[in-house]
This record gives sequence, C-alpha cells and structure tokens, in this order.
Amino acid sequence: MESYRLSSKLRQKDREYLIQTSNDANLGSVLTTVYVDGVPAETISCPHPSEINAEEVLSFVKATHGEKKKEIETLLQSYRRVSESADVERMYHLATAFFYKGFHNEARDLFMAVTDLSPGNHQAYNFLGMTELALRRLKEALGAAAQAVSERPGYADYHNNYAEIFLANNDHRQAIAELQKAIDINMYYSDAYFNLGLAHLLAAVNSPDSGRLAEVVRQAGDCFHRASLIYANFKGEAFQEGMKALRDHDFIRALGIFKRIREEKKATHRREFAAFYMKFVLYPEWVSEKAVVERIRFLKSELSKNPTYVDLHAELAECYFEQAKLAWKEGMEELRRTAEINPSIPKIPPSLDRADAVYSYMNDALMQLVEKG
Repeated sequence: MESYRLSSKLRQKDREYLIQTSNDANLGSVLTTVYVDGVPAETISCPHPSEINAEEVLSFVKATHGEKKKEIETLLQSYRRVSESADVERMYHLATAFFYKGFHNEARDLFMAVTDLSPGNHQAYNFLGMTELALRRLKEALGAAAQAVSERPGYADYHNNYAEIFLANNDHRQAIAELQKAIDINMYYSDAYFNLGLAHLLAAVNSPDSGRLAEVVRQAGDCFHRASLIYANFKGEAFQEGMKALRDHDFIRALGIFKRIREEKKATHRREFAAFYMKFVLYPEWVSEKAVVERIRFLKSELSKNPTYVDLHAELAECYFEQAKLAWKEGMEELRRTAEINPSIPKIPPSLDRADAVYSYMNDALMQLVEKG
C-alpha cells in the first residue's frame, strides 16, 4: 500500500509546532506526531480496517491530520487568551492539559503564572514540580515539589512526586524518606512501592556493598512485588526480566528495566488524560454522561492515592450529582415520549410535573454546590 505523509507548521512566540501524519501499512494505522521545537511531544496512533483502499487511506490521513492541526490551533489560541487573563482556575486546567500532552514549556509558563497569582495553590506547585522534572530542571523541580509538600503534607502523591525528583537527582536517601511518608499515608499506593524499589536499586548502584546483596534483592524485590499486586499491569515480560536481573545482582540493568516500565506506565497515563483534559478545558460547556463517567473515574483514581483530599471529594460529589441530573433528564424525556405515544395514561402528566419540579430543584442545588467563592 502506498504511503502518505502530511506536515503542517504553526508558530507562537519563539516556538515552532510541527504536526506530521502518515500511514503505516505494516501496523494498519495512521500515526500523528506533534513536535515542539523539534522535540516530539505527542504521538497518536489511529488504527484503520485492514480492508481499505488507497483512496480511503489518504482520506483518513487528511482527516486525522486536520483534526490534530485544529486541536493544536485551538490549544494555542486558548493559551494566548488565558495567559492574558487573571483566571487562576482556567490557567491551572489549561496548564494541566499542556502537561499531559507533553507541551512542557507552555505548561510551565501557566503553572508559574498560577503560583504568582495564587501563592498557596498546592496543585499548581505539584504539577510545576513534575513539569520542571520533565524539562530536566531539577533544582527548580525540587523547589516546586517541596512547596507542594509543605502546603499539603498529608498528600501521598506529592511525596511520591517529590521522591521521583530526588531519584532523578541521584539522591536515594531523600527519595526513600519521601516514599516511606507516601506509603505511611496510603499503604495501597502502587507507584510509591515501585519507586521505593527503584530507590533501593539506586542505593545499591551508588554505594556497592557485597555484604548487602541479599538485603537489596529482598528489599527491592518486595517493593516491586507489592506494586504489582496493587497494579497488575506492572507485570509482564519486562517485569520478569527486571526481577531476573535483580536476582542476578545486575542492579544497573535492573534499574534501567524498571525505570522503563515506570515510564511506559506514565506514558499510558498521559495519553489517557491528555484527551480527558482537552474535553474539559476546551469545551467546558459540553457535558455528557460519558464525560462525567470519565471524570468520576479520574477522581476516584486520584482519591485512591490521596483519600483525605477534600477538594477532590467535593468535586466527586458534584460529578455524581451531575450524573444523577443527566439520568433524571433522560427519564423525563422518556415520560414525554410515553405521553406522546399514549396520552390516555392518567399518571403520566402529574408524574412529569413532579419530575420537572425535582429537576429544577436539582439544578438549583448543583448550581449552589459549584458556586465559587
């Protein structure tokens, strides 16, 4: 099958955004990659049916490319508009979308603007730390993460993220200390156990001691095992390969393998939530049952890491009420259809009147719940 390739360039300030889309006959898919100043930020694979002719493939490539180009244009327009405002909440959510899409410089600019406007914004400091880490600005990353932990010392994921920066900075002692705090807060935190395994491996690499070989294998192996019990997707061929390297006392190789496993999990997480944040940031007026269900899944995942995160509990409650409102509205529509099909059913009109009244009350209650200030 013939190969097709499309390219588009966008510019904003001193940054260049290159969008490339092509079909891969071997994989049976269309790949789109976005580069920011020559560095790949995001790659999307869209499979297509095996029984497809050349004209249909070309049409699919054009459509996929056009959608991605429009998405990036919309993001950059939002960036310009939000950057000129003082809307902290919109800045934060847009920055989060940029972070998950791999646009780290844009994310950093917005997270810093949020912390300037709202110095106590622990969420922005947490994400700023991860963004600086992605940019390999470790000193700045440590400063931002330390501020997040200081603001909310009871949040397990803040300690875990702080530890990841220490790991990147080759500081296994501080990493272990922060990861122990994360696990003390949440004993079912798979990422913290996995990072603790990495920290024990890093300690063995940094300070080789033949007398501690068995202890390192036990400590690191136990951490990776616990992580895999909580998050089964850690297990796989690479995981077994890493465990073998650990048992063989090849700690450098084991460290490299387990780091790759962690980064693959992060990449999957980023792909999932990049699409999620695009929906809620760029189309805030669009609410559907599917979008609300996705948001509930996201919030429950975050709360599994931070069970005492009050803001997330409040937002989860809001989402459940929104879900109930959508379901109630669907029920009302079905009652109306019932009345249209058979107007002689006596109980429908009064039931619909009551349902309308309850729906209005639900709307008022939800509006009061989401009121800011």
